[in-house]
Amino acid sequence: MSTNNKDTFNTEGYLIVDVLTEKEVADFRVLMDALISPEIRSSDTEIRSSSFQHLGDEIADFGKEARQYYFHLLTKPNTQPILHAFHHPVILKTVEELLGPNLIINNASILAANVGTEYSLGWHRDIIQIPQNEIEDWLFSPERFHNSVQINLPLVDENSLWVVPRSHHRPNTPGENAAFRGSKHYAPVGAEMPGGIPVPLKAGQAVLYNNNLVHRGFTKKMTVPRRTLHMGYHSAAFPPTWHFYLLNSDLVTDAYKETLSPTLRAMMDQYLECKRQYPDMSQTWKWDYNFPGEPALG
Repeated sequence: MSTNNKDTFNTEGYLIVDVLTEKEVADFRVLMDALISPEIRSSDTEIRSSSFQHLGDEIADFGKEARQYYFHLLTKPNTQPILHAFHHPVILKTVEELLGPNLIINNASILAANVGTEYSLGWHRDIIQIPQNEIEDWLFSPERFHNSVQINLPLVDENSLWVVPRSHHRPNTPGENAAFRGSKHYAPVGAEMPGGIPVPLKAGQAVLYNNNLVHRGFTKKMTVPRRTLHMGYHSAAFPPTWHFYLLNSDLVTDAYKETLSPTLRAMMDQYLECKRQYPDMSQTWKWDYNFPGEPALG
């Protein structure tokens, strides 16, 4: 990846790269559809927002309701055939150049929905883990290194991700605060966000983004089924952010690791070591954790 691409990521808060060949897209579609059984169709047409993504859905429930589903794959049985998607060499090379060496995967998921689904998730930054009264403006400072990259890699053309470019390195503007209507977590579904734009992607393209970026998921009505690989990474060279703790480390057993590829097994070992060093998620948004030895603001 060129320096210009890294500069784009740091400046805009997101970056689009070509990852999969046409054959890889087709192969992963076969694997994904075998996993989620897309022949299940709901007769329910009620519009629903996405599920609470930190909890995720059960794969066996796909298609029972007319909504988008979010499936966590790590530590889940029978998901190994598709897990090599999450250590694709183009992905790992790009993320390493953005964050640093010794990558740890903390999220390997599928976003899926059937044709006709209307999907809407309110504008937000990925800070739901932080109590609202502890969300400080300096968390979005360009001086703070955000050791996290989030990625959408669709297997069909899509434009479900919307972003406010450059919002990752500043607090909300007055117009954004008005759209959030008093919340620091989520704007109401349907709220208009100043400066928000869609991020159209071709099948096999990935968008890598800083998840402090103000963003949302929105599709008025899907004309093709959504089939997207969703992933998140940290570098073990730096302390993790609050996103690191999504994975249940108690389920990363020796027996489970034996089912993984050598690359994923190494990342799971890195994950467990990082969790041992940094066991308390609630420290990750504290000043001293992010700026050790520096005097606190104000």
